[in-house]
Amino acid sequence: MQAYFRMNNDILDLGLSPNEIKVAVCLYSCVFGNSYNVQIKQSTIAEKCGIKKEETVSKIIWKLVHKGVIERVERHCRANGRLGTNIYHLKAVVQKGFFKVKRHILGVLSGVQLRMYLFVCRAIVEKKNDMWNSFNDISRALQIGRNKVIDVINELVELGVIAKRNVIKDDGSYSDNHYSISVDENVVENVQEEKEESPEQAVMALIRTFPIVYQLHFKQSVISCQAEIQDFSYFYTGVVP
Repeated sequence: MQAYFRMNNDILDLGLSPNEIKVAVCLYSCVFGNSYNVQIKQSTIAEKCGIKKEETVSKIIWKLVHKGVIERVERHCRANGRLGTNIYHLKAVVQKGFFKVKRHILGVLSGVQLRMYLFVCRAIVEKKNDMWNSFNDISRALQIGRNKVIDVINELVELGVIAKRNVIKDDGSYSDNHYSISVDENVVENVQEEKEESPEQAVMALIRTFPIVYQLHFKQSVISCQAEIQDFSYFYTGVVP
């Protein structure tokens, strides 16, 4: 399976709501090759997009039809007379008017985070994987406040789905931040599965930061030093050996 799928450059210019963008991304993520006919249950779309009701998905589908993201919807009868799963005929991706989106991103981001992520995907120079749009540029393009832009960008950086790089000009001043798409498909899962450190883990992490200083201070053998470390851990965690 390809690690990415394609979306038309104009997807962010259609005035789609956050949930409409989620459903559009879900449908296009099901496209493989040059076939833009996607057959998927509305219950599956709801699950992938974090939408509670299938009725909400149904309403969004027809809004996407009205806005041209979906060209038409078909539903054939099965041999037993029951209606089959909907088939969505999506607007084909223009050969030179698309950007790439990682498949693993679906269902991970909130609506506003996904919209920002798509903007970054569209804005980067593909060969360099680099975007340097200012916060004001992004604010105007997405029609959201500058402070909100900064918050969401920082959230995406913390999640690890995009990377930030500070750029210094020749005169020593800072230029606009540069952003790139993370190449690690597992980074979001790692962030989501990360658990809070136990007291023992926190203390041992602190001790590992200063192993050389610790040993020089006590001038003991390795075995003795390890014993001291264990006692130090017991003291701060409240564990009785």
